Amino acid sequence: MQLDVPSLMLPLGLGYLLFAWQLVLVRRRLVDDRALALWTKGCVFLLAGMSALLSRLFLPEWLAVLVGNPLVLCGMLYFNQAVYLFVGKGPVPAWLTGLVVAGVLATPVLLAWPMSTRSMIFSAVLMLMAGLPALHVFRHAWHAESTMRAVALTMLMLSLAHALRAVQAGLVPDQYTTFFQSSLGQGIVVLLAFLALLGSGVGFVMASLERTAKSMEFLASHDALTGCLNRRSFDPLCDHEVARSQRGAQPLALLLLDLDHFKRVNDLHGHRCGDLVLQAFSKRVQARLRSADVFARLGGEEFAVLLPNTDLAGALNVAHHLCHEVAANPVQLPDDKVFALTVSLGLAMFAPGGRDATPLKQRHRASAAPVLSPELLYMRADQALYEAKREGRNRVVVWREEQEATAPEGVAVLA
Repeated sequence: MQLDVPSLMLPLGLGYLLFAWQLVLVRRRLVDDRALALWTKGCVFLLAGMSALLSRLFLPEWLAVLVGNPLVLCGMLYFNQAVYLFVGKGPVPAWLTGLVVAGVLATPVLLAWPMSTRSMIFSAVLMLMAGLPALHVFRHAWHAESTMRAVALTMLMLSLAHALRAVQAGLVPDQYTTFFQSSLGQGIVVLLAFLALLGSGVGFVMASLERTAKSMEFLASHDALTGCLNRRSFDPLCDHEVARSQRGAQPLALLLLDLDHFKRVNDLHGHRCGDLVLQAFSKRVQARLRSADVFARLGGEEFAVLLPNTDLAGALNVAHHLCHEVAANPVQLPDDKVFALTVSLGLAMFAPGGRDATPLKQRHRASAAPVLSPELLYMRADQALYEAKREGRNRVVVWREEQEATAPEGVAVLA
């Protein structure tokens, strides 16, 4: 049984051309995806190289090889660069680029060698260039985007196909006297190679779209500047934590943080420096919090921290540490100046067993306080923050819920 190589390459090449065209259309919608741009370039170079190799049907073989082999090598190098950039664990090894340069320079010399020897050497090089990105994904990105596993497996399949071709060309040179010689082995290798290229290309596009979707989901729930949650995500989380604390009789603390005199940064150093100050502040806060804590930017220079299952002593410890660390670490600005930053904090607590935790029907109507709600907790923390600002800033003020009963109507007691 034999497979006619030109008959295989023509429909497979047309199918790859269709894929490359669709990839260019997708690429236009993902203009910031550099990895996908590199993969697209790889497809274009590979398609051009395969077209040049096919042109030996009507052009001199030396011309087809001299143009086709370098284009195929460059296309494979772009594939490697795309995978390494996507995974993000360092650049493509320098030896791989050197291998491509050596292959391009050696192509004119190899033209004088037998076809079987050229096929064996070229297939061995492609085996390395297809296997390296697969190994890189196996090592560093197997548990990242699930679709990258398909890329790794199909690139491994491509590497094995070229390895099979190299072995076959070395063991059975009679089947490699011409590029289009019909044989079962060479036909199977060509078929596997094209299928692997298509499979890895589709997988890489899906991985890029999956990462874009994750990025959009992250941006929808997080503040783009600081990386912490935004107000839209914070509000339902606050509702959930308040309900969970009431249901499980667990303490809950809410901290509202406001940077002192932040407007001076923008006025004196520009909004870019203001952004750097907000980013530095956010990193310091996030470094102090637990994984279960909720940190959000409510807007401007105002932030919020929810501390689940944290009593008053623990919440005060966190608040005072944050206040001290921010004041003790001025922010380095790009103009070699430093900005002394301070923060004011308002703290409100939900304590199980307190008045807020008592069911409404068990309270005396004349002295009953309202059932704790996220809005009430936020209002108390906001009143405490206002008092911290009024008392001189750079301090922590606690809203004392046990003093609410002795306060005149409409007046919050702060300490």
